Amino acid sequence: MIYLDNAATTKPDVEVLDIMRRMAEDCYANPSALYREGFKAHTALEAARSAVAHGMGCDPAELLFTATGTEANNLAVLGSARARRGFADEIVVAGYEHASVSEAVASLSREGFTVHSVDPGPGGEIEIDDILSRVGRKTALVAAMQVNNETGALLEINRLADGVKGINTRTAVHCDLVQGFMKYPVKLSASKIDTASVSAHKLHGPKGIGALYIRGGFNIETVFFGGGQERGLRSGTSNTALAAAFAKAVQLMDPKKGLEVVGPLNARLREGLSRLEGAVINSPEEASAYILNLSMPGYRSETLLHYLDDNGVMVSSGSSCSKGKPSRTLLSMGLADEVVDSSLRISFSKYSVEKDVDRLVELLADVSRRLVSTKPARRNNKRDV
Repeated sequence: MIYLDNAATTKPDVEVLDIMRRMAEDCYANPSALYREGFKAHTALEAARSAVAHGMGCDPAELLFTATGTEANNLAVLGSARARRGFADEIVVAGYEHASVSEAVASLSREGFTVHSVDPGPGGEIEIDDILSRVGRKTALVAAMQVNNETGALLEINRLADGVKGINTRTAVHCDLVQGFMKYPVKLSASKIDTASVSAHKLHGPKGIGALYIRGGFNIETVFFGGGQERGLRSGTSNTALAAAFAKAVQLMDPKKGLEVVGPLNARLREGLSRLEGAVINSPEEASAYILNLSMPGYRSETLLHYLDDNGVMVSSGSSCSKGKPSRTLLSMGLADEVVDSSLRISFSKYSVEKDVDRLVELLADVSRRLVSTKPARRNNKRDV
């Protein structure tokens, strides 16, 4: 089995599973309880918060645990915009955001906010100046992701935040860091970013836990109600075992070593695809080394997926949350329908190896012989003699 869908989720590290089980067995009390075992769980929860905050380059007090990156994005987008509704009613958002951001923004538009969406160019990248040109005194929120989850397109989030604050200091800046956290170094305390989301299962941690950074002193409206846990912004009984497992996953990740593994693999795949007739690379040249989006025009994504799966290779056709719908990111790039309809997302992890890439290229090279093309047959314009 060859697993190349790590942007969807990653295999948990053994050490992560070990600590998750141990904490679930030995530290199961409610961290909010006032008795001794509750304090023990609370202490473990705060230790985990400190470890994840260290990875994000922020103070532990600025970090909330959430159930997912999706939840973190919703809390940040809805809470930031609504807190500024009294003096601002516009939102600027990157056109290739994850659905947890784009759908939250769409909800805000139904509440009366005016939304300005900035699409990437055909190369897949968004120009920061294009985003900044839409920021003004009425802008409540700017939301843009660090690493696009479908093409790996990178955005200089610190430069973006500096530019936004240079135009309007009251505008909130939110960054989805889910695909980039612990793959690219980040120090949020030294940035002008107000909120940022991360998720454990993208870096060999468990599913079911994420985190939201909220800069100290930044005002956000509560959108999640209950017992008042996590500074009153994310109520619900805290999951100590998952938090500890998240922390262990962060401690096991090394951005430099990770790029030393995946960088050559990405280059190897690009080189292999360059030898395949008809293959198209949709990811920018300077995209994240962890993700490469390609197309094989003439063959539907679903058909390609089943073909690869039957031969022991797992990839995806885009965002794992899209459930077979055409890629919003590729559509926003203005790519041809046959390119969008035949797209595949290949995503690496620190455990990927060269033979994985070579097998994938080998199978793609054999597509024309194994699969029926959806391209119309060429017309023969020669006249009979």
